[in-house]
Amino acid sequence: MVSIGRVGRVDLRCVVPRIECEAVCVRHWDWSETSQTVSLITREHGLVRCLAKGSKREKAPFSGGLEIATIGHMVSIVRPNSELVLLTSWDLLDPAHLLRTDLGRYHGAMYAIDLIPRLINDHDPHPELYDSVREVLRVLGSEGECGRARVARLLAWYQWVLLGSIGSAPELRADVRGGGRLEAGQGVYGFDARHGGFTQDPGHAEMADVWRVRSETLEVLRRLDEGGGVDARGDGGLRAVTRAGALLAMYIRTLVGHEIRSAYPIYPQTRPSM
Repeated sequence: MVSIGRVGRVDLRCVVPRIECEAVCVRHWDWSETSQTVSLITREHGLVRCLAKGSKREKAPFSGGLEIATIGHMVSIVRPNSELVLLTSWDLLDPAHLLRTDLGRYHGAMYAIDLIPRLINDHDPHPELYDSVREVLRVLGSEGECGRARVARLLAWYQWVLLGSIGSAPELRADVRGGGRLEAGQGVYGFDARHGGFTQDPGHAEMADVWRVRSETLEVLRRLDEGGGVDARGDGGLRAVTRAGALLAMYIRTLVGHEIRSAYPIYPQTRPSM
């Protein structure tokens, strides 16, 4: 919105910045009986927290409502004195119906989305992260088979992209404890989450900060790092890909410093032991 003075000059103080683009809803809360606050991830503007006034009213300009994992076109106004952007309209593009008809799809989508606000800051764009979460939602929301193997491959790949986009991908080729390169041909390695990568020493019972990891898990992560696909065909392949995904989930848990409950249905081994 621009105000023009009598002499035809633009008063820049009256320019209201707008955000208008595609977005994915990653969180929402009730603000009042008729309004919501929402977190939306966008490609150009990163994570945007918004106030959607009147979004629960029947005739509000928020088609289809705001639900987690839905994709829409947002229009909003940036308010200089508020942490919340004012969401003025939401045009629903994908209601993500299939995600809510199958538990495997649903749990996979909820975990992928739950990681976003835990690992990135507001208004910090990560285009590759946005593209990857859109791909996750596209695959999980598509018609056709979407079994354990496909979900396992998808989430292992997604977590690797997410960690890479924030500069926290674990080291796969150098020994993070002893220095030098990791030697090949070893059946079991160690993974030191606090040092951010693998070590030649697989650790022992007294080394609680080093997790024992099979060489097959390391190979899966290396293939992801090289931009290749991961093969989950057959029980052996599925187990290796699932272990790789679970390792990344546990590493992310260490990075954020608290439990991530949305990981439990996907990776039961990440549950804290009683």
